[in-house]
Amino acid sequence: MLPALQALRIAAPGARLAVVEMVPPRIARQAERAELDLAFHTTDGSPPGLHRRALFTERYVLVGRAGHPRLKRRPTLAQFCALDHVIVSPDGGGFYGVTDEALALAGMQRRVVLSVPHFLFVTSAVASTDLVAMLPERLVRGVPALQVVVAPVEVPGYEMSMLWPERVHRDPAHRWLRELIATSV
Repeated sequence: MLPALQALRIAAPGARLAVVEMVPPRIARQAERAELDLAFHTTDGSPPGLHRRALFTERYVLVGRAGHPRLKRRPTLAQFCALDHVIVSPDGGGFYGVTDEALALAGMQRRVVLSVPHFLFVTSAVASTDLVAMLPERLVRGVPALQVVVAPVEVPGYEMSMLWPERVHRDPAHRWLRELIATSV
């Protein structure tokens, strides 16, 4: 939403927007109950029965604090695995993700020492410690407190989509909002 926020405020200054935490398994049900009109989710894993528009494709990068002593150059795979990692686990408390799946294919394992529920907490934790994380590139682009390095392991990225229910599909205001968001990302 952030890329579209300023354009929305200018074009529709009277509009009100509520950004709420989403629980992916509940998206379709919340849309049916009119509890949400628009959701953002990875294309893979999006619930069926909702309209969808792809917004962008994202890739993961290795991130540490600016000046991190072990990120002066791209680490080897062994060095990468020896770093202390933070992982985002939306369901809470998980220590295994897509990076770990990619490492397992190479017979490697990293050391995940912190699991958090949100990406925004990760950026703060990484910026103020020697922890590292594999994060979406868009999230860390242009953040001076962070150093971005190409990881020594290929981690599959994802496609982000905008989702909405049939009940608002033809609504002119909703169509306008979807177009505004799509052209802002």
